[in-house]
This record gives sequence, C-alpha cells and structure tokens, in this order.
Amino acid sequence: MTEKICFIVTAIGESGTETRDRADEVFSYLISPVCEELGYKPVRVDQVDAVDNINETIINYLKTAPMVVADMTGHNPNAFYELGFRQALELPLVPIIQAGNRLPFDVISQRTVFYNLSVGKIGQSKKDLKAKMKSFENFVMPENRNDKIVTLDELDDKLTKKLNRILSLLEKQQSHSSLKYKKDFSLITPQIDYQSFIQQSQDRITRTQNLLSSPEDKK
Repeated sequence: MTEKICFIVTAIGESGTETRDRADEVFSYLISPVCEELGYKPVRVDQVDAVDNINETIINYLKTAPMVVADMTGHNPNAFYELGFRQALELPLVPIIQAGNRLPFDVISQRTVFYNLSVGKIGQSKKDLKAKMKSFENFVMPENRNDKIVTLDELDDKLTKKLNRILSLLEKQQSHSSLKYKKDFSLITPQIDYQSFIQQSQDRITRTQNLLSSPEDKK
C-alpha cells in the first residue's frame, strides 16, 4: 500500500533559531499527531533524504502529495509561493497560522486553522486541523481518476494570477504599516520586500516550468 504523504509547507530556518524551534514544535505537537491519527506520514523538506535539487523535491511533493498543510506563520515568501503553487493545482490544501498572526491576503478557498500550542488550547487546535484535513477524505488524486492533470500553461496562468493577488493584497496592507523586511527575506517584522519577492517568484516560476515540462509530465 502506498504511503499517504502529508507535505508540510513552512518556514524552517537555521538550526537553533526561533524559526526552527517553532517549526519543530508545530510539527511535533500539532501536525504529526493529527497525521498519525488520520493515517498520513508527515514530511518536511529538511527531513527528506534525497539527492535531487531541493526545489525539485518541493515541487514534486506539492504536485503529488495527497495532503499539504501550509503554515503561513511569519509571512515567509517561499511559503506564500508554495501555497500558491499547490492551490493552483487545485489539490487538497489546509492553510494554518499561529493565533495572533494576521492573514495578509484572502486567496484561500478553505478557511485557515488558527492554532495555539499552549497546553490549554493545543487540543482544540488538533481538532480544528483534523476536521479540515478530513474534509478532503473523499478527494481522488488526478493519477487515480480519468481527469487529466492541469497543463503547464494552465498552471502557469493560475499561479501567476494567485501570486499577483497575494502581492496586491500585501501592498494594500503595507500602506497601513511601516514595518520592513530585509532584502534577503530574513524576517524582521511581518512585511515583505515586494521587489525581492516578485523577482524570486519569477525565478521560481521559470524553474517550475522546466520541472513541469519534463517527459514524465507530458505522458
């Protein structure tokens, strides 16, 4: 029987940083227990023992994993991109964000789970995450149905529109805040260097097109 993978989209950070500590806690105390209960194997890209390029690994999981949980805490640009990519594919996706964080955009078709890791509230957070994941239990992945997977041109168009939507809404929020980001995407406060984000998104779209136009995807 093929393993049911739940791929985790999240800011990971370097070992020993606050970002890594939070990512590990969310993985261990929230996502993993829920995945285990529902029969999924949770996978985070830094835990994958693979020889291919990390971007290729991420794209592959976003294209093929039966479930994706995307943690938007901290407003990480790569997480935005990966969430938009997965949503463009119209595959099961559960966005989550730590309670107290603001959602800077409204491009999610499913409601976001606001989680709290405190002892008194982690139980409810697990219930909320489980309910959202279970809402996809009757979803059939494209390779298991007669539908053809979205074409490269369709995906590129959907992804571009979603990224533009994200950028537009982020820019609107920027007008209400004086908070800034470093250009290398290192988080200072919950805002984004938009020019860097746009450039990185364009670069990653180009790399994605190359990956998606491989012979395997043209079958």
